Amino acid sequence: MNIENIQIYGFSTAIRALRNPMDSWNKSDSINSCYCLTNINRKNINNEGFILGKQDKLLSQKLTNAGNEHCKHLRMIQTWMDLTLPRYMWQEFDTYGYIPKISCSTMHKLTSYILDNSFFEYPLDLSDIMQLNSLIYEYNKTKDIKDFYKLKNRLPEGLLQKRTVNVNYQSWLNIYNQRKSHKLEQWHTICDMILKLPYFVELTGIEFEEDTNG
Repeated sequence: MNIENIQIYGFSTAIRALRNPMDSWNKSDSINSCYCLTNINRKNINNEGFILGKQDKLLSQKLTNAGNEHCKHLRMIQTWMDLTLPRYMWQEFDTYGYIPKISCSTMHKLTSYILDNSFFEYPLDLSDIMQLNSLIYEYNKTKDIKDFYKLKNRLPEGLLQKRTVNVNYQSWLNIYNQRKSHKLEQWHTICDMILKLPYFVELTGIEFEEDTNG
């Protein structure tokens, strides 16, 4: 699996919206600073130059702790990234159907390649790879849709597929809470990534909750 090309925006908008219900914008202590990229803890580096204030952090954690219906501001922090995952992981990821995704296509491009183990999450036996490549060769020779179906029917669940996804912070919070103890190791890698997103821990209070419960 691979995680790359992460982009994140919306901190300033989310914090402004955070204060809307009580008209408490004057209490906001977050700032946007051109010095952000060099002066703050690099764990929270972000292209907006946003620096989270203590009072905004505490209010965000309070609303997050109150439930999804109260931490709507987290939906306004948007992330984009490329995830390369085995097909069995995408089946689980698709549980979160409200997350926009654009995938690489096995329908259009699979038969353009000679497969080797770099295409799979875990190594296949050489005989299995040879069989798949034989089916690719047969389809490219005949262009018969029946030969293409034979290839699709034999694709392993470990075949890697890249998708570009758009996920907001509230969705990442739900994914983290639901998948952090999952038996598939790929979910643990994703959950580790979530905790490293700029200000994710500070805005959600997830680290504080874990320390308290531990």
